[in-house]
This record gives sequence, structure tokens and C-alpha cells, in this order.
Amino acid sequence: MAGSAFAYWAAQHGFTPTVVDREPRASSRISRVEIGFGGVGVLERMGIVDRLADEVGPPPTVEFHFRDDAEPVRVPAASPETTLVVRRDPLLRELRALASANAEHVFGDSVTGLEETPDGVDVEFENGPARRFDLVVGADGLHSTVRGLSFEGTEADHVHDLGVTVAIFTVPDFTGQDALSSVLVRPGRGAMLSDIPGEDALEAVLLHRRPRGGRDTERETPEELAAAFAEDGWHVPRILDEMSRADVRIAPTRQVRLDTWSRGRVVLLGNAAFCSDPMSGMDTALALKGAMSLAGELARVEGDHRSGYFAYEAAMRPHVEHAQWMGEYTVDGVAPSGGSSGLRLTRAAVWAGAVATRVTSFVTGGNNLTDAGPEFPFERYAPAGERDTV
Repeated sequence: MAGSAFAYWAAQHGFTPTVVDREPRASSRISRVEIGFGGVGVLERMGIVDRLADEVGPPPTVEFHFRDDAEPVRVPAASPETTLVVRRDPLLRELRALASANAEHVFGDSVTGLEETPDGVDVEFENGPARRFDLVVGADGLHSTVRGLSFEGTEADHVHDLGVTVAIFTVPDFTGQDALSSVLVRPGRGAMLSDIPGEDALEAVLLHRRPRGGRDTERETPEELAAAFAEDGWHVPRILDEMSRADVRIAPTRQVRLDTWSRGRVVLLGNAAFCSDPMSGMDTALALKGAMSLAGELARVEGDHRSGYFAYEAAMRPHVEHAQWMGEYTVDGVAPSGGSSGLRLTRAAVWAGAVATRVTSFVTGGNNLTDAGPEFPFERYAPAGERDTV
């Protein structure tokens, strides 16, 4: 996603990008993404929102269920002007189509070697011949090959585990909910159901906080997760039943934290540089804003990578720090640590946040706390012919 968005914006500024992608088909096991935090503004400027009209839904109200015998705590939806929910695969296809119209694409290949020279970067590929590029942008995800080739340390030095397993899968819509995310919160675990725009289906998410010193959760199985939730009520029995037949994505909740996002002519973008964790709900927005920022900053200095990379990082750091804080906060809110006392504290915090959100929505005419965060300078990064004149 970040690579396609960068290719589009780079081309708009007059660069000639080449996108290397191992997968010829844009697809993902994550069925929906909620885009706020400035990401909608990037998509609007790319002309994508209108083309995705049939794939888009409004931001959901969130209901937190803390006890089976109590009313849920309701957090009002974000403003539909700043936040939307979209099916992920159509979004990926639209971004790739825009990139393909503006850049060279190399499908079915991947980078295996990088050697910087005074004039560029010599890139070796798994299948194709070596080529030289002026700059290399690594937008290859959490387990970035470009990061491993260019940055000191191992993946364990860059990728930080938040201590919770997350499972994501699609289930039939057995609740009839609309524009709603329902969350069950229990000590050390949580379950979530969210409707998917344009589909008679729900996205199910399970979070399980494992004991300290537990083994690598990437090997945790659906059966082990089912055992952790076996005593829970609410919709959990149905969710577990559907999980036994679903295509389940299971992974640890993780963040990428780096002191710098560039080394020489190589720079990182999106999850490769600053994954905030899927539970933050901000990774997509970060990828889109980062792509626009990186291309715009390079254009402002006519391709001088030293100045451009420095300005890109200075502009994006506050957004990343806010999103990573939200990632940890959300994980703790859905799968609280500390047993029953942790659950009570979480309920109090969610209730207080819901009240504050209602007040903020009333005062601001619809915007709420989920829209908070640093302002993004869209005008600074607009191509020269599209900037407002004074």
C-alpha cells in the first residue's frame, strides 16, 4: 500500500519510480480497514474515495461489553468527513492501478542485495538482472528485506512485541449490526466484531495476552486461542465455532521502532519503518501520509536525498509517535493486563473516554477524540500545479 501510494505521488512530482512487487495480485486476509488520522485526505487528493463508493462504509460506533449483565459502554463514531471504513482488497487494487499508470512495475520479484555507490544504489533481484537506481524506498512491510539489508541489527532489534496475540478472520453476519464494532473485554483477552461494507459478513478479532516469557506467539494455534476463550459468553461461542472453519491470520501485536528511517540513499516507508500495530487503526493512514510526505519533501529539494529524508522524518515523527501510543493503548484496552483490577481500570478509562468523546463531538460539531493527532500539511506536499496561490 505504501509503495503504490509513494509511486503515485513521486510521479506527480516528476520522478520516474519503479515498483518491485513479489505478488502480482493485490490481496489480503484482512477484510476491512478503518482510515482516519488524515488518511482520508490523502485518498481524496488521489481521487480514490469516489471510485470506492460501493466499498466504503461510515465509521462505526463502538460498544464495549465488560459484564454480561450490564449495558455496554458506547463510544460515538468518528466524523464521516474524516474517517471511513473500506474493504481492504478494493483499496489495494485502486492504489496499485494508480501506481501502474504512473510508474514501471516489476512483478514476481524481490530485492536480495543493495550496494550504495556515489551515483546510486546497485540492486540485485531474486529473479531479474541487477539494476542501478538513484534512491531506494523500502515499503516492504513489517518483515522488511530492505531494512534487513541496509540497517544494522536484527529484526528483533527493530520489531517490538506488545505481548498480545491477535487473530483476524471473517465470519458470516449473525448479528445484523450496522456501522458498529462490538467489543467484549475480559482480563487478558478480548473479542471484537465489526461489519464489513458491502458484505453480509463480519470481521472477527481475538486478542489474547500471553504470560510473560511465553513462547513465540506466531506458532500459537486457533485451538490454543479457543481454549483461552472457552469459558466466555456473549458471541464468543459462535466466533470460536466460525474460527474452526475460517482462514485465520494469527500474529503477535508488534511495532517497528527505529532511531532513523534512512541509511544513505535508502529510506523506509510504511510498516517497514514505523508499524504502529493493526489494533491502532492507524497503519493505513500512516502509510498514505508517509508516502505523500516522502515524495513531497524530495520534490521540494529536487531529489536531494539527504535533505529530503531528514525533512520527511521530521514531519512524520509526531504522527508515528501518536499512532504507536494509540496502538499500545488500544491493545491494553481490549486485552487488559492486571486481572480483575485491570479490567475495572479499563472500564473506568473507557467510560471516561466515551463521555469526553461525546462532549468533544458536541463542541466540534462531529469530530471526536479518534480524530486527534498532529495536523498534516497537505498543501506543502501538493504537486506544484495543484498548490493554492496567495
